[in-house]
Amino acid sequence: MYLFMLAAVLAAAPTPSPSATPLKVIETIVTSDRRAEPLDQTSRPTFVVSRAQMEARGDRSVAEALRGLPGIGITSYGPFGAQSTVGIRGASAAQTLVLLDGTPIATASNGLLDLGTLSTSGISRIEVVEGGVSTLYGTAAVGGVINIITDVPRGAYVAASSGSYGARDLRAAVGNGRLGVVFERRLAVNDYPYPALDGFPAGTRSNDDAQSTAVRISYATPLEGLWRLRGSLGSSAVSIGVPGSLSYLSPQARQLTSFDEGHVEAQRSGARSLLSLTLSGSHQSLPYRDPSFGGESATYDGRAQIAIKDVIGGEHTTLVAGVDLARESMLSDLGANAIPPAPAQFTANASQVGAYAQQSWTLRSGTRLFAGVRGEHDTPSGGIVAPEIGALLPIGTLRLAANVDESFRVPTLIDLHYPGYSNPNLHREHSRNADFTLEAPQLLGGASLGWFGRHADDLIQLDQNFIPQNIQHAEIDGLTATLRTKPFNAFVAKLDVTDLYRALDTTPGADAARLRFEPVLQVALALERPFVGNAPAFGIRAQIVGPHVDYFTASNGMAAPIDAYASVDAYLRMHLAHDALLTLRARNLGNEGYETLYGYPAAGRTYELDISTR
Repeated sequence: MYLFMLAAVLAAAPTPSPSATPLKVIETIVTSDRRAEPLDQTSRPTFVVSRAQMEARGDRSVAEALRGLPGIGITSYGPFGAQSTVGIRGASAAQTLVLLDGTPIATASNGLLDLGTLSTSGISRIEVVEGGVSTLYGTAAVGGVINIITDVPRGAYVAASSGSYGARDLRAAVGNGRLGVVFERRLAVNDYPYPALDGFPAGTRSNDDAQSTAVRISYATPLEGLWRLRGSLGSSAVSIGVPGSLSYLSPQARQLTSFDEGHVEAQRSGARSLLSLTLSGSHQSLPYRDPSFGGESATYDGRAQIAIKDVIGGEHTTLVAGVDLARESMLSDLGANAIPPAPAQFTANASQVGAYAQQSWTLRSGTRLFAGVRGEHDTPSGGIVAPEIGALLPIGTLRLAANVDESFRVPTLIDLHYPGYSNPNLHREHSRNADFTLEAPQLLGGASLGWFGRHADDLIQLDQNFIPQNIQHAEIDGLTATLRTKPFNAFVAKLDVTDLYRALDTTPGADAARLRFEPVLQVALALERPFVGNAPAFGIRAQIVGPHVDYFTASNGMAAPIDAYASVDAYLRMHLAHDALLTLRARNLGNEGYETLYGYPAAGRTYELDISTR
C-alpha cells in the first residue's frame, strides 16, 4: 500500500522551478579501488551516504544510515541498543567487511561489529562497495565493503533530541579542521507494545533499555606539503537490557560493551606516487550476565594491523600495491555455570599476511580496464590467491561496468573454538563472483540496472543448533535497479530495488533448498526536498522487505518464516534562526507490527524532536 501511495505522490510532483537547488553529490571516493578517484571512474558498484543525509534523517547509528541502499540487508533484534548486522547482496554480516577510515574493525571472535550501536557522531560519510573485493581487502570482503570515514570537525556544533519510549540524545563537536572532538550521549527506555505475531500473544517489550556514550578525538595536518599525518582515537560504551526472544524471555539479562579503537596514517606525496603507512588497533570487551541461563560470561577481542600502500600514477595507468599485516586475539571467560559446561577461560588467536596489486589502464576511447591479484596467508587456514579483472566501457551516453573476481572468508575464532557452538573442521569459504551494471547518468537524474552472481564453495552457515557448517556448494544471483529524478521544485524522488531471485544450497542431495535469511525482494522509495531559501526541508522514505526464513525455529520445530513488511519514515526540517534548526521525525508511520527475526518484534510508530546548530 505504501508503495502505491508514494507512487501517486511522485506522479503528482510539481513542475520544475528555476530556484531549485539539487542535492549535493560527493564526486570523490576512496574505497572502491583503495585510492581516491571520481565516483564515475570505478567499475565497482559504489554508494555514498553523506553527513547531510544522516543529519536530515536523524541516523544515530551506522545501521540506520545504511537503510534502503540497494543490495543492503539489515537484521535487527529491536530498537536502539539491540544488535543490528548488515549484509550485502545476499552475503551475511560475517561476509561483509567493515572498515573505519580504511582499517578493518570487526571483532576477532566472530568477525562482526554491531552497527546498530556504532554512533554516526564524527562521521563525514559512509562508502559502500558492493561485490567481491577480496583482491584489495582480503578475508571477509565477499559481499562487499562498508567504509566509515571520519573527519576533523570545523567550528562548534550542538544538537539535542527527545522522542518516544524515553529516547534522549545529546551531541556536540568542536574543532578547527586540524584538531577536534565529538561527543554523543544517548538514552532510551524502549518499553513498547507489540501486536500478536507468529503465534505469540500481544504484549509489552521490557528489559530493552539502552544507554551509550561515544567520544572521538581526530587530528589531521594540512593537505599541502610533502608529508601529511592524520589519525583518530575513539571510545564507546553501551549498556543494554537483553530481553531475548518472545519464545524464551530473559527478564534480567544485561550486556555492557566497550569498544576502543585508534589509527594513525602517514602519507608522503611524490611527483607520481602517494606512499602511506597506517598503524591501527582496536579492543572490545563484552561482559554478559543472565542469572537464568549460565550466569556471567565475557569475551575480550583485540586486533592490531600494519598496512603499507603505494599509489603510482602514470599518464594513462595507475598501480595500487601494498602489504597488510594483522594479528587478532580472543579471550573468553564463560564462568563456572556455563551451558554447555566448558573451561572457565580459553584463548585463541589468528594472524593475516597479505600482499596485493591492482593495475588500471585508461584507453583513448574512455574505456578503463582493471586487473589485480592478492596473495594472503591466514593462520591457521593457510594460503590463498584471489585474482580480479574489471572494465568500465562508455557506450554513447551509457556506461557498462563489469567485474569478475574471486573472494574468500576464513572461519572466525568463535567458528573454530567456542565450546558447544563451534566446528574445528570448518574450511575456508571460496567464491567466484561476477557483476554487470548498465548506467544511464542522463536518464532523468540517473538510472542503473545491474546483475550479480556468486558461486560459493564451503559456504559457512549456522545450522538449526547454531553450529557453523560448510555448505558444499551455494549459488546466489540477483538484480539491482536504481532511478533518480531531476529536481522538480527541488523535490527529488529515488527508487532502489534488489531482487535476490536465487539463493540456493546446490550441494548434491540438498534439493536446491533456499538459503536461510535471504529476502527475495527489497524496495526503497523516497521523496526528498532540501532547503531552498527559508523554505523547510522534507523527506519521506518507504522500505519494503519481502518474506524470508531465518535461523531460528518455530514452536513446531520447523524453520521460522518471516512475513513481508513495510516501514515508512518521514522528517520535516525548518530554520529557527540563521544557525539553528528544528527537526521533527517520525518512524514507522503506519505503526506496522513486524519482526525481522522470529520472536523479536520491532518498535511501532515513534516520534522525535531535534534542535541543532546546523
